[in-house]
Amino acid sequence: MAVDPHRTDRLLGMFEPGHCAYNLDKVEKKLDEEPTLSEMVDKATDILSTNPNGFFLFVEGGRIDHAHHDNRAKRAIDETVEFAKAIELARKKYSEEDTLIVVTSDHSHSVSFAGYPSRGNDVFGTAGNGGDGKPYMTISYANGPGYSKHVDVEAGARLDVRQMDRSKSNFAFPAMLPKDSETHGGEDVAVYASGPWSHLFTGSYEQNVIPHMMAYASCMGNGLKACD
Repeated sequence: MAVDPHRTDRLLGMFEPGHCAYNLDKVEKKLDEEPTLSEMVDKATDILSTNPNGFFLFVEGGRIDHAHHDNRAKRAIDETVEFAKAIELARKKYSEEDTLIVVTSDHSHSVSFAGYPSRGNDVFGTAGNGGDGKPYMTISYANGPGYSKHVDVEAGARLDVRQMDRSKSNFAFPAMLPKDSETHGGEDVAVYASGPWSHLFTGSYEQNVIPHMMAYASCMGNGLKACD
């Protein structure tokens, strides 16, 4: 945060020996010296904004994916909120008149939100009872490591989630079949855009079209350009 953007041409931030910590872990473990995604976006855009020709910045909320692979829905959704905060910061910082922001995902996950929880119910809680008389959770997965946490394989029966400590951020949500790592999903993902030429990002299209539309709007590359 102390870096002067007007005296910095290049900047590389290395905050962990591996992946950045989950935001919930930063809060619980008081990792105050590791920046949030919003703080990294803020500093990166400060530096890039010194270019009079503008800039292109790619930002990934990468730990959303990791948490889903582990069936850790609390972490995944919290990381999604942090991603949304970074987008909100960028949108407030730069005008829709001259800055295009595109938000999407490279894939979905096999996570599911089940009915019928009562209004106001905790999304991380239970939604009702299954045919076995035991409650089922609002959030569950088609596969992943959560299977072994919620199924008594020898008895061939589900465990009762009421007997589990569900307060931790790393609680593993139930999965239908066992896998060491949950799989990606296969459905189409949403694309959101605001700013110049954002109207191009409508309907259904192949994922590889996105960079071409961004280049068109930005007057970059060798293809068609909005400024031609």
